[in-house]
Amino acid sequence: MTKILVDSDIIIDFLRTGSGTLPRFLEGQRDGKFELYLSSVTILELFAGKSSKSIAGKLLELIDGFIVIPIGTELAVFAGELKRDHKISVTLADLFVGATSVFVGAKLATRNRRHYQGIPKLRFAV
Repeated sequence: MTKILVDSDIIIDFLRTGSGTLPRFLEGQRDGKFELYLSSVTILELFAGKSSKSIAGKLLELIDGFIVIPIGTELAVFAGELKRDHKISVTLADLFVGATSVFVGAKLATRNRRHYQGIPKLRFAV
């Protein structure tokens, strides 16, 4: 089974258009092909959006279908060491999302690969 960590842009695209790559991932999860993950940072990003107030219930329902990876000590140390050792210059949010993907051995589903430049061993799903 392929592990996929889904970035906020994939979810936002789906919420705005009802299409994109998320439906394919959700179908693959139902068929046992994918195991879908979210970083807790992605949840923060989703709920920080202006429209989140009006769709909070829908967001929570959608999130419930994912395995959520919290930022614990081990992951925070891993991400910090990545930034330090590889001189990665991305936002802390993107660093945590990318590091989470590597940490759990998942491919990252994102439309913004450039946001994750320099994160070693990061693999992309789309």
